[in-house]
Amino acid sequence: MSPPRTPHAVPAAPARAAQYIRMSTDHQEYSPLFQREAIARYAAANNIRLVRDYEDSGISGLTLRERPALIQLLLDVEDPARRFSCVLVYDVSRWGRFQDVDESAFYEYACRRAGVRVIYVAEPFENDGSPLSSVMKAMKRAMAGEFSREMSRKVFLGHCLNVRRGFHTGGPVGYGLRRVLVNAGREVLQPLAIHEYKNVQTDRVIVVPDPSGEAAIIRKMFEWYATQPVTGAGIAQRLNDFGIVNGAGRSWQGRNIMQILRNEKYIGTNVYSRTTSKLDGPWQQLPQNEWIRVPDAFSPVVDRRLFATVQKRIEDSRRRPTREEITDGMRKVLSRNGRISQKLLKHYRRAPSAEQVAHEFGSLNEAYKAIGYVPNLDPERSENRFVERRVEQRVAHSAMDRLRELGHEVRYEKHTAVLCVDGALRIQLVVRRPWMIQAHLPYWTARWPDCFAIDFLVYGRIERAGTELLDFHVLPRGSLKAGEFTVVFRDGRSHFEPYRHDDLKALIALTDSVPLDVLSADPGCAAR
Repeated sequence: MSPPRTPHAVPAAPARAAQYIRMSTDHQEYSPLFQREAIARYAAANNIRLVRDYEDSGISGLTLRERPALIQLLLDVEDPARRFSCVLVYDVSRWGRFQDVDESAFYEYACRRAGVRVIYVAEPFENDGSPLSSVMKAMKRAMAGEFSREMSRKVFLGHCLNVRRGFHTGGPVGYGLRRVLVNAGREVLQPLAIHEYKNVQTDRVIVVPDPSGEAAIIRKMFEWYATQPVTGAGIAQRLNDFGIVNGAGRSWQGRNIMQILRNEKYIGTNVYSRTTSKLDGPWQQLPQNEWIRVPDAFSPVVDRRLFATVQKRIEDSRRRPTREEITDGMRKVLSRNGRISQKLLKHYRRAPSAEQVAHEFGSLNEAYKAIGYVPNLDPERSENRFVERRVEQRVAHSAMDRLRELGHEVRYEKHTAVLCVDGALRIQLVVRRPWMIQAHLPYWTARWPDCFAIDFLVYGRIERAGTELLDFHVLPRGSLKAGEFTVVFRDGRSHFEPYRHDDLKALIALTDSVPLDVLSADPGCAAR
């Protein structure tokens, strides 16, 4: 009789695990290969089988927002059909360098709540939920966040040092300037094209005027603005008429010109740290006393005296003149021409603008009275304008009262006749009597403003000798050409009939807003 067989122990099935790999740059000790090897050794020693792989390569650990692999891992953890029961990570810092240690703990807790354990294979403690492991993890998380803060501070100080030595620290240099690569001894190596960067640690980048002709165009911009009665938009129009495009290959805009005219880099001053966004925080504008300015850091494009002249003119244009300065300017125009008008005010660069006059006095006529000037106007037309303004204000106040009853915040700009609703919608409200053809054929004209922005023009009509409103035209942006008079109503019919309304209910409807949750709850919204 054979002896009974001794039963052999059945080896336990290996636990299934996913591994998470993160490396923030390509030059550091935490390479993906290094992390994989450490995780593989731990898995082999602890009877763990790796079935899923998540990797964020070249991504900072400061936030979750730009880490697609970790986001996918957290989503898969909540899936009951997942194929793993634990996640292997090299250490606490690879899980993240969150500035709030509770954020890192929250993501780990989300895994544990779903039945998935997070294991840090290179840490000297067991992540078993004991008080010791909790204290060690909290300390490690704080150290990981502090490491990022310290590195950020060192990088910023290094950039500041390079700026003070006259080097370029990154970002586009702007139109009219070029980047040049130099070695440690400031010997020129080569110019850098767009998307070209240094690849030797000791090399540096300096900025020089562009030799292809862009620098000459920059100088011409400054000369035009300093010596001619032209605005940034006027300079942009000139360049576009010449067929000259900006650095991005697009047409010039007035704001592009003004940004160039205000920038100190065109006189060779290197300005750094105007804005900041440390540790992936929101961008913030820093006060000027915190900027780093290095004069004569590189060769200037324009002369300092020309630059100073331009800055003075920009400052003068931005400063609101006093009432005395406005009246003095109007008197000078009057003494030179014997008369004064909106066109003459626009002609003289040093004269106050019609907008400034209207803002200070409410209208040109009130300003004329202040300087003792009696314009040679048609008395009937002056009376018509007086009636129009009175009805405009009556309609504006009626509309404001109704909008405020509906919960809107409304502000009325008297000098432009604009209703600003909820800080977002701008509506100009005008009322006009008609002009007459051969003294018996009335027609009404409207003008879309070209010196300030509006979204809608609400145009009310009244009879020649009356004050009762006939109807309204609610004209959207684009329906009229800015700055030009357009016939709205003539020969008993409207040229803009689709926009005509008997009352201001259409204006009230324009200001109504529908919350997004209401839209999403309405099954017919998609069809509409």
